[in-house]
Amino acid sequence: MVAKTPKSVKLKPLKAANQGYLANNHESSDTCYVTGVPYGQTKDKFQNYDLFNSLNTQMHPDLIVLQLDPSPYLARQRFLAHKCALQNVEGYEMYDTPLIDPLKPHAWEEAVVNLVVLDMLNANKNMEEIDWSKGLSTYSYANIQSKEIQEANKNLFIQTIDEHIINHRYSEYYLINRVLYTALMGKHKVLLADMPDHLHKLNLGGTLEIQEARDLFKYTLQKTKQMNDIPITLRKAAYDFLPHVFQTPKDLYMTAMLKSAFEGCETINAYVGVPHLVPINNYWVEAPHGINYTEATRIPPRRTGETDENQIEKMALLDVLLETHTWAEPYLSNPFPYVVEDLTQATAGDLKAMKECFLQYYQKYSAYKNELQKELPNLRNHDIKFIEQTRQAIPDMKYEKSIEIKALTNKQLQQRNVEIVQ
Repeated sequence: MVAKTPKSVKLKPLKAANQGYLANNHESSDTCYVTGVPYGQTKDKFQNYDLFNSLNTQMHPDLIVLQLDPSPYLARQRFLAHKCALQNVEGYEMYDTPLIDPLKPHAWEEAVVNLVVLDMLNANKNMEEIDWSKGLSTYSYANIQSKEIQEANKNLFIQTIDEHIINHRYSEYYLINRVLYTALMGKHKVLLADMPDHLHKLNLGGTLEIQEARDLFKYTLQKTKQMNDIPITLRKAAYDFLPHVFQTPKDLYMTAMLKSAFEGCETINAYVGVPHLVPINNYWVEAPHGINYTEATRIPPRRTGETDENQIEKMALLDVLLETHTWAEPYLSNPFPYVVEDLTQATAGDLKAMKECFLQYYQKYSAYKNELQKELPNLRNHDIKFIEQTRQAIPDMKYEKSIEIKALTNKQLQQRNVEIVQ
C-alpha cells in the first residue's frame, strides 16, 4: 500500500559517536527527527505544510536536512571558491581543477546552503564586492532590509533556488520542495543530503559487473510489463523492484550524512522520501557496526577484467534505466571520470571515441525502452527534458535515429593513450 501521509521517527544520539552530551547515565536531549514524505502531493494537500511549522515550533532545529541532490549547488560553490582564490580573497585556497566537479561532498558542511554563495552567483562578484544589505543573505532580517527591498528580492530568491540549487529538477516528494523554499527564505540552515547522482552512478558502476547490469535492465523491463495499466516510470520500477541495488546506496549515504551532521548540531529536522525512512532507522546503529561517511562516499574500484567499453556501457545503461542525464550536466568538466581521471590528458580523438561509444549504447538501451513504451501507453518519462538537455551537452554529436554509429572494439578502446582510474 502506498503511503499518503508523512511518517516520522526520532533518532537519539549514539554512544561514542560525538553526538550530544551523555553524563551520569542520563540521556541527551539532542534529537534528530526524520520525517518520511510520500510521493507526489500528500493526501490532505496543503495542510501538511503545517507539519513543517509544527516541528519547527516544537524543536527549534539547528539544521534542516532535505533529500535533494547537492551537485548543482556544489559545482557552483566550488567554482566560486576557485574564483575567489584566484582573486586572492582572504580565506580561500586554490582548488585542483578535477576537484571542482561535484562527484561527492568533501564533508557534510560543504552541502549546507550558504546564501552568500547565492549572492555571489547573482552579482557575479566575490564576497568582498557584494552589498550584503541588499542581497539574499539578509533577506529575512527586517532590521537590515526594508520591506521594499525584501519584496523586490522575493522573486529573485525563488528564481535563484530554482536555477542554482534545484537546477529546475524538482523533487518527486512535493513537501520537500516546499520545505526548501520556506526554510531558506526563513533563516534556516539547510543541508542537501541526497546522494549525488554522479556518486550513485559511480558506486553502481563499481559494484555491478557488466553482465549483472544487463540482466538488471532486462529484469526491470520484464517487471514493468506486468504493471499493465498502472502509470509508472522505468526509474520508479527500478527502485521499487530492486531496492537492494538502487536504493540501498542512497539509504546508507543519507544515514552517514545524518550521523556526521548530528555531531555538530543539537537538533535536526530531516525530510526524506518515505521509502528511505525505515532503512535509515535500521542503519542508525553504534560504531563500529554502522555506516560512516568515509565508507558511504567510497567509490569502488573497477571490476577486474572489465574494459573501458564495459564501463561506458554501464553508465549509458544506467542513464536510460534511471532516466537521468548525469554525465551531460553542463557544469561537469569531465563526463568520463570512470575512464580517465583528468580529461585534459585525453586527446580529441580519445574524447570523440568515448562520446561515440556512449551514444551507441545509449541509443541501444533507449530503443528497448521505446519498444516498451509502445506496449505500455501508461509508461511515463521521469524527466521529459532529458533528450534535449543531452543534445545541448554534446553539441558535436548527432542524435537522429538515422545516424548509425560504428561500434568500437575492445582492442580500439584499449589502445587509447589515457590514464585509467584503477
